Amino acid sequence: MRRAQVAVLGAVLFLIGCVLGISNGFAAAYPERAIEVIIPFGVGGGSDTAARAVGEGLKPLLKVPLVLTNMPGGGATKGMLYASQQPADGYIVLAITPSHMIDAVKPKTRAQVLRDFDPIIRLHVDTSSVTVAGDSKFKTLADLIAYGKKNPKMLKFAGTSPGGWSEIQTGAFFKRAGVEVTFVPFDSGAEIKAAILGGHIHGAVEELAETLPLIEAGKLRSLAVIMEKRHPALPNVPCTAELGINYTHGMMRAWGVKKGTPPDRIKYLHDTVKKSLDSAIYKKFVKDNHLDARPGYLGPEDARKSWDDEVKLYTEILKDLGYVK
Repeated sequence: MRRAQVAVLGAVLFLIGCVLGISNGFAAAYPERAIEVIIPFGVGGGSDTAARAVGEGLKPLLKVPLVLTNMPGGGATKGMLYASQQPADGYIVLAITPSHMIDAVKPKTRAQVLRDFDPIIRLHVDTSSVTVAGDSKFKTLADLIAYGKKNPKMLKFAGTSPGGWSEIQTGAFFKRAGVEVTFVPFDSGAEIKAAILGGHIHGAVEELAETLPLIEAGKLRSLAVIMEKRHPALPNVPCTAELGINYTHGMMRAWGVKKGTPPDRIKYLHDTVKKSLDSAIYKKFVKDNHLDARPGYLGPEDARKSWDDEVKLYTEILKDLGYVK
């Protein structure tokens, strides 16, 4: 009888272990199946190419397949909402950009990045340049600022996504410079460059990867880079810090998972993704896009603080721009 009771007890404990995903006292291995990265933008854009560069370096380090899925829509919120509705098990990763931080100020979806996601890693930070036409009458940033102060709102600076990253970066920079500008929205970077070259607008605040070839060709002129030091790709162009303008913010990219994902799985993802940043593919992407000029990597704890700081900054700027009361 006692043997029968022991056998029954053993069977019950085994079944409980199976339900909990435990067998013989060991947790089920992670990952056991494919990990999917949701890229909340279309194919070919900066966030897409960045995520795929990380992914190519990551694939050889994983013992399971890595799937990269583009899910554009809603200013990056469609993909965020989808990821927030999946289990918090570490099998769905969201590629996160300033669009998600901006949305957190005034959410357009039922998901909110600070509330619903935890960081895995901050990957890099891009650098913006204050750019005008190569033959512009503004030879220096001082020329541009002097004109802008004498002629409020007469400077026309372009960008994409009204109320999004372009307008925020433009508005924040010129506020710190003490200038009121008029933001002119366009559908694409190509249209912006054509408008600058055609003399229809004065300039734009854009990332260097978008403008450097034309700057090097003399068709565009960079008056300043928005960062703490001079950019190695433009050693003769001053940075905002040396010009006395207290604004050095850049566009970050990060990866995150749904809040509630087990800490050991976040650690595994962080450690593995961080290793992938040493791959030749990712290093080439960083060099080609001039992302190696400033520190970018942050671990989960520091990335969380940076997310909080970004949302505070964007709240302030969007209030100034009239998008938030």
